[in-house]
Amino acid sequence: MLQHGADLRIIDHQGKTALHHSVAGGNIFAMQYLNETGMFSFADTDKFQITPLHLAASTGNTDVIRYLLRNNRCPADAMDQQGVTALHIAAEKGAAEVSWLLLQEAGLRILHLKNRNGLTPLDLCRQGTTFRHQQLTQILIKYMSLPADQKPKESYGMYYWTLMLPSVCGAVILLIAAALGGYGWIFCLLLFPWFGRSILSQYHRMNSYQGLPNPVYVGTLSAGIFHSLLCFSLKIMPGIWPATALLHVSVVHFVVVLWMFWKVLTKDPGRLQQGDADPRFSSIMSLVEANQNPSKFCIYCEIFQPDGCKHCRLCNMCVLEYDHHCLFLNHCVGRNNHRLFVVFILGMAAAHLIFISSAAYYLFTKYSGPSRPAWAAILESEAWVLVMLIMNFFTVIWECWLLTEQFEAISMGTTTYFKRCESVRRPLWQRWGTVLSFLLEGKRTTSRQRRSSIAI
Repeated sequence: MLQHGADLRIIDHQGKTALHHSVAGGNIFAMQYLNETGMFSFADTDKFQITPLHLAASTGNTDVIRYLLRNNRCPADAMDQQGVTALHIAAEKGAAEVSWLLLQEAGLRILHLKNRNGLTPLDLCRQGTTFRHQQLTQILIKYMSLPADQKPKESYGMYYWTLMLPSVCGAVILLIAAALGGYGWIFCLLLFPWFGRSILSQYHRMNSYQGLPNPVYVGTLSAGIFHSLLCFSLKIMPGIWPATALLHVSVVHFVVVLWMFWKVLTKDPGRLQQGDADPRFSSIMSLVEANQNPSKFCIYCEIFQPDGCKHCRLCNMCVLEYDHHCLFLNHCVGRNNHRLFVVFILGMAAAHLIFISSAAYYLFTKYSGPSRPAWAAILESEAWVLVMLIMNFFTVIWECWLLTEQFEAISMGTTTYFKRCESVRRPLWQRWGTVLSFLLEGKRTTSRQRRSSIAI
C-alpha cells in the first residue's frame, strides 16, 4: 500500500491511526513497522482517549498485549474518557489470561481503579453470567484482598502436583493390584491403558490463566524411570544377582543415564542472543526489500532470526538449529543440546533393553523348572515385573522410531523441524559417516557445505 502511495498520516473519523487499526487486526509485523517509521507512539489515543492497549484487550489477543506491555510501550493503567482501563475491558469479557498479563505488568493497584460509573474491574466481571466470568471473579477476589502495591506471583502448586501425578498414580495402581492378589493383573490391564491414554491426550499447556507448560509428559518419563529402577533393584536384581556379573555394568549404565537425564533437562538448548541475530536485517522494511518472509522477525523476542532458528512458545525463547520441543523433557532441543539428546535416547534404549532382557531372564530362571506353576499364579506373583516389562518394550519401540527420525535428519545435515527431502540421495556410508561425526564431534555437515566441498 505504501509503494502505491498510501498516506500513513491519515486518521479516521474517530481519530484512530494506522497503528490503532493494526492493533485491532492483530498484525504485530505492521505494528513493528509503524513503530520503526517514528511517526507513531504506542501511547497515542483517539478522540475518546482509547489507547492501542484498550483495543488489544477488547480483541483478547494476548500476543499483541504482551508486545504492547513489553518495554512499557503502552501504560497498563491508561484510561479512556469513561475512566475505563484495559483491565476493565478484559474483566467485562471474562478474559482471565489477558487480566493476568495486565496485573503482572501494572500490579494489583489497577484492581482498585474505578471508571466514571464507580465500578472496578471486579464489579464488571461479576455482572457476567458465563463460567469464565465466574472463574475470573474468584481470581480477582483473591487478589483484591492483597496489598495494592504488590504484583501477583505465579502459583506452582498445581504444576508440581501434575509433575508428580504419573508417579503417584502408577504406584497406587500397582499397590491396589498387589492387594487384589490373583485379580491384580486384570486391574493393571484395565487401568494402565486408560491412564496412558488420559496422559497422552493432555494439552501442551496447563488449563489455567497462567498458561504454564504442562509437565505431565516429563512426569510420565520420570515415573517410568523411577518405577523401572525400583522394580529392577528390588525385584529382578535380587533374583538373578548370583547368575551374572553384567549387573554391575547395568547399575553403572543406569547411573550414567540418570546423569544424562539431568543434564539434558538443565542444559541451554541454544538460546538466540542479540549477537547471533541475522546481521542482514535491521528492520521490517529491510526484510520486505530483501523479499524475505516477515516471520524471520520474532514478534516475541523482537530479534531477527538466522536460518535454522525458531521461536518456541512453550520455552519462550528463540532456539538456534531448532530440532523440536520435547514434551517428555519439557525442554527444547537445539544447537547446544542436540547431541546430548540423541546420546541420551541411545542410553535410554540400551537401559530399556537391559531391563527387558533381565526381566525375561528373571522369569525364565524362576519358572522354567519341571514344577512350573500355572500362568495365573505367575501373573499373580509377578504382576509388577510383567507390567514394567510390557511398558519398557513399548518404550523401546517408540525410542527406535525417534532415533530413526533423528538419524535421518542428521544425515541430511539438518534437524527434524527443518528437514527437507534431498533431490539426490547420498550413499549409505556417507549418511552414516555424517551421523557418526555428529555423535563424536557434535558437528553437523549441511547440504550447502557438502556442495561447496564438491565444487572445490
